[in-house]
Amino acid sequence: MVRGSRFAARGSRVLGFSGPGFDGQKIVVAVQTSGRTITEKVMRQPITFILAFALGLALSPAQGSRREIDNVAAFAHLYGVVRYFYPSDAAAGLEWNALAVHGVGQARAARDATQLEATLKTLFAPLGPGIDIATRLPPAPPVGQHDPTLVAWRYLGAGFSTIRGPYRWERTNRATPTAPGGPGFEAEPPTAAAHVDLDLGSGLRARVRLTLSDSEAIVSADRATALAALRTSITATDSGAADVNVSLANVVVAWNVFRHFYPYWSETGVDWPARLRPLLEQASTAATRDAQREVLRRLVADARDGHGQVTDTKSRRPLFLPFQFRIVEQRLVVITSRAPSVPVGSIVTAIDGVPADRRVADEAALESGTPQWQRIRALTQIVTCRTTTTVTLELETDAGPRSTSVPCENDVPPAEKRGDPVTELLPAIWYVDLTRANVAAVKPMIFRLATASGVVFDLRGYPTDAGAQILGHLIAEAEHDRWMFTNRIVGPMGQSAGWDGGGWNVTPQSPRIAGKVVFLTDGRAISYAESVMGYVADRKLGTIVGSPTAGTNGNVAVFSVPAGFSIAFTGMRVTRHDGRSPFHLVGVQPDVPATQTIAGIRAGRDEVLEQGVAVIRASLK
Repeated sequence: MVRGSRFAARGSRVLGFSGPGFDGQKIVVAVQTSGRTITEKVMRQPITFILAFALGLALSPAQGSRREIDNVAAFAHLYGVVRYFYPSDAAAGLEWNALAVHGVGQARAARDATQLEATLKTLFAPLGPGIDIATRLPPAPPVGQHDPTLVAWRYLGAGFSTIRGPYRWERTNRATPTAPGGPGFEAEPPTAAAHVDLDLGSGLRARVRLTLSDSEAIVSADRATALAALRTSITATDSGAADVNVSLANVVVAWNVFRHFYPYWSETGVDWPARLRPLLEQASTAATRDAQREVLRRLVADARDGHGQVTDTKSRRPLFLPFQFRIVEQRLVVITSRAPSVPVGSIVTAIDGVPADRRVADEAALESGTPQWQRIRALTQIVTCRTTTTVTLELETDAGPRSTSVPCENDVPPAEKRGDPVTELLPAIWYVDLTRANVAAVKPMIFRLATASGVVFDLRGYPTDAGAQILGHLIAEAEHDRWMFTNRIVGPMGQSAGWDGGGWNVTPQSPRIAGKVVFLTDGRAISYAESVMGYVADRKLGTIVGSPTAGTNGNVAVFSVPAGFSIAFTGMRVTRHDGRSPFHLVGVQPDVPATQTIAGIRAGRDEVLEQGVAVIRASLK
């Protein structure tokens, strides 16, 4: 700080300075501090001093934030390993989301590596033996034999998920009556002295035991006082506040879930450890709840997971604009509308003054998955609003350009117009929309479908129960393909004892559909829809017309972060039916590419369906 200066506080930013500095005159320095710009004349100083002063003010906030981000990153690396894989009774009984907020606050306050080391020890040492933090670790003990009496965490996929499914967790030699997936599962026996070494940054390393004996796992008398104090501190933590500690803790929790349990890192090619610091930096400036959610959306987008979504459990039910969009011929086009001023086929050039292509790109950047799925999710976000608002559109229509304002106040957006869910399009050529027609509607027509010359099944979207049921009427022989896999996780960073494989085990059903079969699909087909399309593609059950599916499949897992946001992600790995070839970010490719055109939309035509019918008619010649 320059002697006598009244404004050179830590965190101020130098905007510039002027004056000779060598002739006895004062130098005028302009500084931004606390959101305002002020100037002051500073007494003549050597130019090196003035430059040092300016540089010091400019760098102080960055240096301070770097120290804090380093500290929180170190805490994050240790937090996830201890939370999910350190098996003591004390650790199992903690409120870990609250500990994340408390730990972030404590870590941020450390001024150097020595203080950070002491802080981390205070946070984690009460949980039990075998959590060592130091600048240098002693040689690691040799890993022993399998010992079924040891206590250890075992996961079948994302066992902590609040959604039931294939996921399980258990702590060996401990009762786990609240395991969300139900009863336990066969797990690999723990190994004596199993551990993981971590580079925490800031010159610190940590070693965490992954197995403990029964006596080591219980709360010892010498740790009881420190554990009680830690629990008191956690209880006093306000996890609901929209402050920087909560924002950073959201990232700490979410990053660790993906780090240790996401099954698709090999397919995505994302350097997840390298993403931690940028995410923490973004979170450190997220001052509102909406900003916190945006940081989490960016985190999930980094994972490239089409199931990835961030839901604000405290927000009100969304409203929708009275139309839907689609990207057609690289333009944003209205495909269905309840608003007379926004006719179907209109090209949207701007939304609230923002060019339409930029608005789509901005929204897509916050979505996760393949480009086609990001665009679909972006279009959904554009027509969604949290409160009643009015949106102004710039349009190109058949009648010329126009501007219109439309209120966002609908409970549901208008559905895309298609024909009857089950109908005979031409003599002996049938159409079944599997996104609308359920088993109850399809079953009475199954004999008509079985004897038809051709059937077009529409899977441009998410199917009903008829999607899976129709496969039995298409397949020629029983199958036992293994294409869904759940990881047996025995340690951090996805350490695996193998994968549990499964499939649908479809058996032939009578009557069998014997005519030409076509499936229509596109990027709206995700998850369950892609399970159906996977059978169609790999079992050669029909000709696929349209465009690539979303490229995301596998059961969803859900968890919460300290601020109360709910995050969904894919917890199971899916392959092609050979059990090896990648499906994630690939999806099902069409045999016959087909898309809509702007002219076709304006004329009320379904050109993809027309192409499907053309494939059937060509087969009959």
